[in-house]
Amino acid sequence: MKNALHKVQQIRLTMLITRTPYRLSFYGGGLDYPEWYNRHSTRVLCAGLDYYCYQTVRILPPFFSHKYRVAYSNIETADNINEIEHPAVREAVKEYGEGKPLEVSHVGDLPSRSGIGSSSAFTVGLINSLNAINGKFMGRSALANASIRLEQNAMGERVGFQDQCAAAFGGIVLIQADNQYIEPRRFVTRPEYMAYISSNLLMGFDGKERLSSIASTKIADSLAINYNYSLLEELAQVSENGINEFGREADVNQHALISKKARDIKLQLNGDKEHKRTIELIEATERAGSLCTRVMGAGGGGFFVCWAPEHKHEAIKQSVQIKTWVDVRFSRAGSQVIFYE
Repeated sequence: MKNALHKVQQIRLTMLITRTPYRLSFYGGGLDYPEWYNRHSTRVLCAGLDYYCYQTVRILPPFFSHKYRVAYSNIETADNINEIEHPAVREAVKEYGEGKPLEVSHVGDLPSRSGIGSSSAFTVGLINSLNAINGKFMGRSALANASIRLEQNAMGERVGFQDQCAAAFGGIVLIQADNQYIEPRRFVTRPEYMAYISSNLLMGFDGKERLSSIASTKIADSLAINYNYSLLEELAQVSENGINEFGREADVNQHALISKKARDIKLQLNGDKEHKRTIELIEATERAGSLCTRVMGAGGGGFFVCWAPEHKHEAIKQSVQIKTWVDVRFSRAGSQVIFYE
């Protein structure tokens, strides 16, 4: 990746396309908010999925009447950065656009607002794109941290740090954080074990979109309330056990057991234990053979993931009426430029 970008520095770029993976959380989700890691050293294990958001960034020729054009689920044109309504585009262009007239467009393999870290993948991909269009390279750790700062500070979002790290690195990512630093790195494991893990996971989409900021606020508020402290300590210990078992190449039964403990704690923290549809999905899929079913992201609907032996997948698919099922595949790379001219 670094060498490819060094090559493009030799020419004047006018357009490029980046590809950035979405996220699957394994252990530590819910503990990656500043309300927790600023007080407690934290480890999180997550992965970049082999499903992506794609961003096209090009420098606008001077004959357009507007300086900025942004195309996502809406289409915006603006003459001034502050007129851009999309918060990630507005703040990223302010910091990394270098005053150039720009067009930004976005498409994705999976739906947004669904628990897969799509908002952070968008931010990571955009910062990567803007740096590249200006002939600059940002290392993966720097890219993840820049995206975290942009979302938490400039955009004022109550978000964690794992989504940005998974998007920047791809593959399996271990993140260590405290009040001094956030340090992601690749978690090295055998390809055979990763194939075993992916074959024993199944993702479903219930068709319900939700604003990640609302779901994240519930978690962040729970972290700030003292009477939840014992639950959070338990979640931290359970997550640490899960990370250690991943390093020992534990089997699906052990991961499901640990994940179920973490899920039940998060259901209390985010209020989803009162969410009828969530509980119905969990109960129906587990009756059909899922060893542990949990909603992805901060909760509130969207994608859910089942720890289940592969021979149980078809029965699980038949157990609930949902919009679609998705095979779990892990990305080999994080956010990268895949085309330029």
